[in-house]
Amino acid sequence: MLLLYNFVILLISPALLVYFLIRVWLRGFNLRAVRERFGFLPELPDAGGGRLWLHAVSVGEVGVAAVLIPVLLRKRPELKIVLSTVTQTGRMEARKISGVERLIYLPLDFPLIVRFALKRIRPSMIALIETEIWPNLVAETARRNIPISIVNGRLSERSYHKYKRFGFFFSLLLKRFKDVLVRGEGDAERFLDLGATSVRVSGNIKFDTPAPPQKPPYESYGLSACRHVIVAGSTHAGEEKLIGEVLSSIHRKTPGVGLLIAPRHLERVAQVETDLQNAGISPVRWSDTKHTCGEHQVVILDVMGELADAYGCAALAIIGGSFIPHGGQNPIEAARWAVPCLCGPHMENFAEVTREMVKQGGAVQLSGRENLEVAVMKWLDDPESRDRAGEAARRVVQNNRGAAERTADYIVQVLADSGKSAA
Repeated sequence: MLLLYNFVILLISPALLVYFLIRVWLRGFNLRAVRERFGFLPELPDAGGGRLWLHAVSVGEVGVAAVLIPVLLRKRPELKIVLSTVTQTGRMEARKISGVERLIYLPLDFPLIVRFALKRIRPSMIALIETEIWPNLVAETARRNIPISIVNGRLSERSYHKYKRFGFFFSLLLKRFKDVLVRGEGDAERFLDLGATSVRVSGNIKFDTPAPPQKPPYESYGLSACRHVIVAGSTHAGEEKLIGEVLSSIHRKTPGVGLLIAPRHLERVAQVETDLQNAGISPVRWSDTKHTCGEHQVVILDVMGELADAYGCAALAIIGGSFIPHGGQNPIEAARWAVPCLCGPHMENFAEVTREMVKQGGAVQLSGRENLEVAVMKWLDDPESRDRAGEAARRVVQNNRGAAERTADYIVQVLADSGKSAA
């Protein structure tokens, strides 16, 4: 199966190369990114305390790495950590993490490229965050007896069914992982059914994101004239129109309600502006107003890395990616501020978190414009109910902390065992 996989990617490699170069060109040519993707990395020296190659594909996974890395270095200060990403936005966020020996783009999953990268990095262990299964990376690592594991693993029902179509192939790959550490029981069952032989429920590291020191004021986002602010986080195409229509209707009944909306992909900001204008509201971009104390009602958060803190100014949050068949975005970022959440019907990526938040009263899951408007107005009109819901959301976060410690303990033990074997 691996031979077949490599034969197929060899056949389509000219098309893949053209696609890759077009993406690089559109996003701004970066010679270093191209070199690293083709495995041309600096040769790293021996790491006496071990070297962990930690892979985080994009912004969400980098957020997990940002929580996990300080815990690892506290437990094993001499550890060297190489952190790889795939997306440019992920790399931008990864630059904020201290203690990383080397930050790289993940080399392309071709046999010769992977072999060359492993030779240059010389990892003692590889940990892939969430669900990154690259066949040649897995195979070449196992061939060299380098332990490889998945940490903070997640596998939604939708992803599970996609992998299931190639069940035999992925079963062989998953058997090569030392362990798969997953967020919850549902993830564990799906990984086991796909063929993983050692699966542990370690919890969701995102619950361990450090508690914020204080809430940011409305003025920080140009919303100083608002009595209440709704934060709509990580929205996708089609959701801005829905949220804009809801807000436009609310404005006709209740003045002073502001909206801070953060699209998941910044290249869509112009389209977001158009969708909101078509809904009858006039947005401004935060990058244009952040140095002034503006009195706007609708602000588009058009920069990366600000949403987690921006939730702190919210009376309530609308979780993006959940009103379309995407799978939903992370509600924990809002819940840790004691901000109650409104989610659409598609929260498969955070199914267990959402179920617990709904059960405890910290979130409401619904569908449709009218239902969303009713739910927003209910919490705006009843601050006591809203505060109770927010505290319930925060308790869910507090009750689920500890995954970073458990995951770090696991990695440190694997590194220690690997060092003994090498000796």
